[in-house]
Amino acid sequence: MIGRWLLAATFAALVAIGSAGHARAADDYTLPFYDPSVSLSYGMDRDSRSCRQRDWNDTLWKDCDLHYGRVYDGHTGMDYPMPLLSPVAASRDGTVVDKYEGYGTQQFGTYGNFVLVSHADGRRTLYYHLAYHGALVAPGQSVRAGQQIASSGCSGQCYGAHLHWEMRQVVSGRWTAVDPIYARLFTTQPGRVPFLAAYYRESNAGTEVIRRYSTITHWVEFVNRGGRTWRSDVGVGRVMLGTWNPPEHDSAFSDGTWLSSWVPTALDQVSVGPNGVGRFTFRLHATAPQGSYSEAYNIFSNSVRWFDWARSGSFYVPIYVSSNQLE
Repeated sequence: MIGRWLLAATFAALVAIGSAGHARAADDYTLPFYDPSVSLSYGMDRDSRSCRQRDWNDTLWKDCDLHYGRVYDGHTGMDYPMPLLSPVAASRDGTVVDKYEGYGTQQFGTYGNFVLVSHADGRRTLYYHLAYHGALVAPGQSVRAGQQIASSGCSGQCYGAHLHWEMRQVVSGRWTAVDPIYARLFTTQPGRVPFLAAYYRESNAGTEVIRRYSTITHWVEFVNRGGRTWRSDVGVGRVMLGTWNPPEHDSAFSDGTWLSSWVPTALDQVSVGPNGVGRFTFRLHATAPQGSYSEAYNIFSNSVRWFDWARSGSFYVPIYVSSNQLE
């Protein structure tokens, strides 16, 4: 038997991420990046007094010191250190209302490059310290949750590459920064990246033997470790299975039931929320000559994002095509 899940330690770490905190509605805000290894360096200061700092856990520091991993005095958002030009994602569906691109990728100044997005619940999210020409969207443009909207940088008042992400809402008639971690507005507490999956099981974890010119059915299941609900409805964000290594290549085992020559199937269920298990059932038709083959697949959210193949379990199907006669 050829095992498909070789990343046990990584899987355990993903389980820990997925089980942390308190679950929220499946389509609340998610973290604005795709790499689950990125962690918070500084959160929002919820105490407006000088040298009084209160973090999302209601811990109060009566000093002016930096408290790494928690908060610093007067901070209005969340800081996430990440390499320059890392992809930045929309935390929720919305409309771009403003952007600025006056600084170089690592140019110091009072303000930095940013994108500001408005959401249907009346809140806005700010993506700050972006790279030069790092904004990939324009004012008035609609964006989907999990869509890449920018590239990170260190523009403006920035002492190291990171993304400053901030949530705002109208309080007493003024746009005011609020703390989504404290308010538990993330899908989980303290939040998840939008798209993450972990291999769970499949119909045959060994080699599929297919008699030439015949067809077999195969299914694979993944756990939704991300913050976005997986859906099978047609349109942007539909979660499907596609060929990989290289991506979108025409498969030698495609069947008439495939959605295209490189897309075997969409998600079986109507929807799968965070922590749920999604199944992808597809057929493999053998027209290739007798011999051994390997077909790699990856999950993607239509027009939004491919999943991390390594973290998904590097899923592939070993296939042996036998002769026309049963062996």
